[in-house]
Amino acid sequence: MSRLAALLLLFVSMSPLASQASSLPPLLLSGELRAEKSQPFFSPTTDNWRVEVQWLMPEGQVAQPGEIVAVFDGGAIQGEIDSEMVVLETAEEKLDKDESAFAEEVLQKTYALRRAELLLKKAAIDAAVPSQYLSAYEYESYQVAKKQAESAVRKASKELEQAELTREVAAKKQRVKIATTKASLEYKRAQLESMSLRAERAGPVLYGKHPWSGERVFVGMTAQPGWLIAEIPSLSDLYVEAWLHEIDVDRVLRGQDAELVFDAYLERSLPARLADIATQPQKRQEMGPGLYYRLVFKFIEKPELELLPGMGARIEFPEVGK
Repeated sequence: MSRLAALLLLFVSMSPLASQASSLPPLLLSGELRAEKSQPFFSPTTDNWRVEVQWLMPEGQVAQPGEIVAVFDGGAIQGEIDSEMVVLETAEEKLDKDESAFAEEVLQKTYALRRAELLLKKAAIDAAVPSQYLSAYEYESYQVAKKQAESAVRKASKELEQAELTREVAAKKQRVKIATTKASLEYKRAQLESMSLRAERAGPVLYGKHPWSGERVFVGMTAQPGWLIAEIPSLSDLYVEAWLHEIDVDRVLRGQDAELVFDAYLERSLPARLADIATQPQKRQEMGPGLYYRLVFKFIEKPELELLPGMGARIEFPEVGK
């Protein structure tokens, strides 16, 4: 008798929980069709912490390899290139001018050395006259003149050497400046080229989303380096991505069946299976407070509908809560 009373008491105590579980509504999620493989287009890195999206190929248009998909504002970089071009032209003009000036100076010093050498030869001839043929004053004068001519040759030789060294050093410094400016120009031009992103594969263009607000990327938007601006997905490996609040994560299981209803085909539902549940939740600022688990749904059968990544879908778990 006591055992029967205990069973009845246990049944009564579990009835509210069973009633609460059966009253849970079916789990509904919103997801988005994605591709496992795609060519992403990220906002480039610049000297500034942000860059403006200047032009985008219309979303959904099929891009061909080599076509420009996105263009970012490169006005500041172009201004820097123009300034560097002025610096380069000025430096090259200065090199030409300095080379002409130093070449003339070296020529003058060369002439001065040759003249000193000729005067030394003449002084040497005069100094070589025996003393018995000259007065003591003339002989000593010729000897002093020879020593002065030798000193003049040494001085002229050093001045020529210094002029040549000055020309070499000045030209080297100017060439280094020119090479540095050219390297900077090459970097700036490559940076400007990176402001235009080109397709490497054929496929429809899909816009990315603002990582904070979740809104679609648009022309005129200011992006930070590394933000996903657009992508060209592969259409052969599609899946649906959804985010589930941590409160409801115990209501789903990996391998669980679900129904997908795409916004573009509300009259059709496609069978799918929950292929993966993230092990760690993440913050999703555009979805509100709390933590969210990433869910991945794979199609059970190849869909016959014309689907494109970026399409929204409603995900139903008919068996949850029943």
